[in-house]
Amino acid sequence: MQSHLMFNMVTAVTDILSTGHLPHFCSWPIQYALAHLITVPEGQILRQSHSHYLVHIEMFEYVLEKEITINFAQTNRSIFMFAMFEGYSALYDQKDNLITKAKNGSCHLGYHDEGNYHVKLPPGTHKFLLLNLRPDWFLHETKNLHQFKTLITNYTTKKDLAFALPNCRLTKQVNNRLKEMLLQAKVNPHDLYMTIKRVLTQLIDQYHNMLMEHNYTTNALHEIKAMDIKDFIKENFRNKVLNNVPELARHFAVSESTFQQLARVAFGKPFREHLISVRMEYALHILTTTNKPIHEIADLAGYNDPCYFSRAFKKHYQKSPDHLRNS
Repeated sequence: MQSHLMFNMVTAVTDILSTGHLPHFCSWPIQYALAHLITVPEGQILRQSHSHYLVHIEMFEYVLEKEITINFAQTNRSIFMFAMFEGYSALYDQKDNLITKAKNGSCHLGYHDEGNYHVKLPPGTHKFLLLNLRPDWFLHETKNLHQFKTLITNYTTKKDLAFALPNCRLTKQVNNRLKEMLLQAKVNPHDLYMTIKRVLTQLIDQYHNMLMEHNYTTNALHEIKAMDIKDFIKENFRNKVLNNVPELARHFAVSESTFQQLARVAFGKPFREHLISVRMEYALHILTTTNKPIHEIADLAGYNDPCYFSRAFKKHYQKSPDHLRNS
């Protein structure tokens, strides 16, 4: 496997390092890897990489004085495992849409299609590992692991440009497996090859087990719950139960304040604002395509009081339902 990443860092100065001359901030010295020290205006980056038949290993350690945005091109579709040891990172597509974010002590599996991406890192220290897996091997190894079904389906059908399974906790067991693979004191080529193959299989099984046990990070749990809320609102926006936030919070087994926070994550705006917008779009469609009376449209859109509905409609569209229908 070779790297599928091409970085665009015009102002960077890159030095090739030997194993015995890694910078002081290196806490993951990989003796068998090729090491590059990259100096940029924002700080320094240590990149260690190694190619194996089943995986391309890339370990990144950043020491940044200022926030940095790193642009890169994905030259081939890839399936990967990502482990965030320290710090924080956020990945975006070329339109600046957030794909995934990771905090220290987390790991996940995902894939990227060919294209341009960028990652944003705040000031501070950031350390993460990218294991770019051989796709045909991964698909064969995971064909009976049902927690990976969505990832495999999306990858094979090319449904999305990028996709990531939930962030799970970087457990001590997973961390020890990674150390076993990366921090070998003596490197025999045959032993190294077999160790990497064995550890990769173990890592995939361990991550699958964490998904089964819902051993997610707190952020991942919130993102999953937010998506549940998003799907529920999409299917039930006309249901009058949505007028009762305490009841909704009980439905999702969270407090009212947490529900409001999760709804903002799901919709990018306050829950009430989103609900009104969706209901008004639906009401406008019924108003302009049918002859149903206003009180019936109000009921269909989830409003008990036709007068309240008319006031809300006028506030939203600057015209009353009757005026808009007759105009």
